[in-house]
Amino acid sequence: MKNLKYFKNISFLITLLILMGSCKEEKGWNLLEDDQAKPGLVQNTSVTNGFGQAIIHYNLPENQNVLYVKATYVMDNGETRVVKSSQYKNEILIDGFPDTQKHVVQLYAVSKAEVASDPVDVTVEPKTPIFDLVFEQMKVSPTFGGVRITSINKEKGNIVIVPLVDSLNNGEYLPLDNYYSQDSLIQYNIRGLKSKEMKFAFYVRDRWLNKSDTLYTSLVPLEENLFDRQLFSALHLPGDAQYMYGTTSEMMWDGNMNPSRWPALYTVESAGAPQSLTFSIGKEAKLSRIVVFPRREDGFYDKGNLRDFEVWASNNPNLDGSWDSWTKLTTCTVRKPSGTPPGTNTNADEVYGIAGWSFDLPEDAPKYKYLRIRNLRNWRGSYFMQIAQVQVWGVY
Repeated sequence: MKNLKYFKNISFLITLLILMGSCKEEKGWNLLEDDQAKPGLVQNTSVTNGFGQAIIHYNLPENQNVLYVKATYVMDNGETRVVKSSQYKNEILIDGFPDTQKHVVQLYAVSKAEVASDPVDVTVEPKTPIFDLVFEQMKVSPTFGGVRITSINKEKGNIVIVPLVDSLNNGEYLPLDNYYSQDSLIQYNIRGLKSKEMKFAFYVRDRWLNKSDTLYTSLVPLEENLFDRQLFSALHLPGDAQYMYGTTSEMMWDGNMNPSRWPALYTVESAGAPQSLTFSIGKEAKLSRIVVFPRREDGFYDKGNLRDFEVWASNNPNLDGSWDSWTKLTTCTVRKPSGTPPGTNTNADEVYGIAGWSFDLPEDAPKYKYLRIRNLRNWRGSYFMQIAQVQVWGVY
């Protein structure tokens, strides 16, 4: 009797499953992904025009099967671009426009079965693209060892400044290093050029390769030389940092450019206030820049490698270690190219560390003989320092 009861229960479950399977073809059991019905139209569209872009606002159709909204439009190069926005949003960003002309964008509601609705035409009229705004504000001038480019990027758009040079004066412009920026204030120096008149060209582009007009000019870079490290000497003043592991100031200019070198200058880790170190460059000179090469241990952006620091200068420093006889030339902040937090580094971060962190010094400053580096914060958030090498550039 007990076995018969179990048999009846099993028979009932099998029958129920068969009935469910037979109902699957009914409309009420259709999967949304199998629904080939065309969605309704995107509704109530409006436009907010931006710089080289526009945001289209809309309402989704009442059809519950909509997965996303798709926008298609033709780029300046003839390529059709497709942008998508999920069902949880009621707006879509359309960008990459090179002008302020009217452009027609077609909006589609797309179902979970990838069936698109009929298009809705929306006209956008972007404002002046950011690469043109940056170009309008761009100025170039000679500087030590090269040229300086300045501009304003008020909207903080992603732009690329492309410099070229006709160094042989034969009409052939060759590329120099591009400058990528999203900063509101742009100041970029191109280095390593000879002090002779050369023809330059500059333009600004965006990531879609839309570009501005081209600025042509002739400039004479100012003379700049790497100072002779053989003339450098340490000057340890009262209050300056104490060194650990038998390291010395002289290690900063011994010519060993191995970023993983050891030993290298390393100060006491227990310092509870900003630390400083002092040295002479041998004789008074017009200073153009200082380059600090960090030591790679767990990475360039870690431990005692400098992050925020000041550069001071003097010709007659007080031997009591006070700062009255010193002039602050600049405050420096090391910024990772990737912008990622410490512990996460990209190839660009690595390249920047190997190349050294270069900081310009005021061009209108007088000649100086002594330099003093005052560390305000390292990458651990404390005050101790580790430095692989230091270079100083300018003209004696």
